[in-house]
Amino acid sequence: MICVEANFFYAILSIIVTACIILIIKLVERVKFKTLSGSHKATGVIIIIISIIETIYLAITLKLLASAIEVVTSLSAILLFFTFVYLNKLQNAISGMSIALGKRFNVGNTIEFEGEKGEIIQIGLVKTIIKIDGSNKIMLIPNKKFDEEMMIIDNPNFVNNYAQNGKITRANLNTTKNDHLH
Repeated sequence: MICVEANFFYAILSIIVTACIILIIKLVERVKFKTLSGSHKATGVIIIIISIIETIYLAITLKLLASAIEVVTSLSAILLFFTFVYLNKLQNAISGMSIALGKRFNVGNTIEFEGEKGEIIQIGLVKTIIKIDGSNKIMLIPNKKFDEEMMIIDNPNFVNNYAQNGKITRANLNTTKNDHLH
């Protein structure tokens, strides 16, 4: 009898903790990701995964899954399959969240990427949209490219913050390649 009561106590405690985690995720989404279009999709997936894990935990704790272990194993295999299928989207989404949380660049900054220069007009969950200077064309850049490739970003606030934090010095900013040769 005591074991059953302890299991119910842990189940209730688990539900409360899970609800708090979901509320924190929603709060972070509203505060930190408010300018990141499509962030609700990523947080929705995270909440679904947390809910699935919580359901499995409750079923095990309350001994409801004793006969359905095969189903759980199959669902895990399916989840693993979809993770591999959508790995590229997942990488871009994580990079998009990193961009939203970081201060490398913002909407309105100028960027040069693959020989094209333009203004960032939207930062999405999986891609960033650039309006190319001097034309009516736009460039869609997958967000993971910002972690993988070299690009030039015109963001004075980012440079000033780095200089103030001691990560770079103003002397380094004013030095050209030819200055290193002398």
